[in-house]
Amino acid sequence: MNIYSYICRLKNNRMARKIDNDKIARIKAATMKTIVENGIEATTIAMIAKNAEVSGGYLYRTYKGKQDLINELYYDKVNSLYKELDFLLALNQTSVRPLIESFIQNRVIYFLNEPIASKFFYQLLHNENFLASDEIKFKSSELMKRIKNIGVNSGEISPSTTIYQLHYHILIYSVDYINFTRKNIFGEQEVTINDVKSLTDNILKILK
Repeated sequence: MNIYSYICRLKNNRMARKIDNDKIARIKAATMKTIVENGIEATTIAMIAKNAEVSGGYLYRTYKGKQDLINELYYDKVNSLYKELDFLLALNQTSVRPLIESFIQNRVIYFLNEPIASKFFYQLLHNENFLASDEIKFKSSELMKRIKNIGVNSGEISPSTTIYQLHYHILIYSVDYINFTRKNIFGEQEVTINDVKSLTDNILKILK
């Protein structure tokens, strides 16, 4: 193979990878939007493919099916949350308040900037047919144990607080609140960054 042919093939490979990455990004975005609009059970691969502007065949070549696609999206999101918590833990070794406050603030900002993705994650959290993998459960448990250890030593968390309670109030409570408030059922308020302090205060009161 001459150098010209090699360069051409290299350029074609890079272009193919870019096209694939663009398609996968569209598929993931379409999956979240379609599920938010129609629900997990009602969403089909055909609907996702249409909204992503890709063929059903391409989608099936990339993923085994709808559940495989959802699992990847969920794993990506949860893994990013755990990396965030791990980073915040490294910054806050003596108190859990700044950790919880920063984490909640990021959830509010994420919702304001990425409402579809935030609503998608909320739907997965409350779908009884969706179960987290053992790997995700283990990561969550280990992070909550580290947070509890700091909180117990600082007097912010009761020694009797369970890992389940920590998991719910740190990882899920703020997501539930944000998605309940966004519905504005009582016509009183919308989600704003001003909710961060009150949410943090509530969580710490419960954990103590």
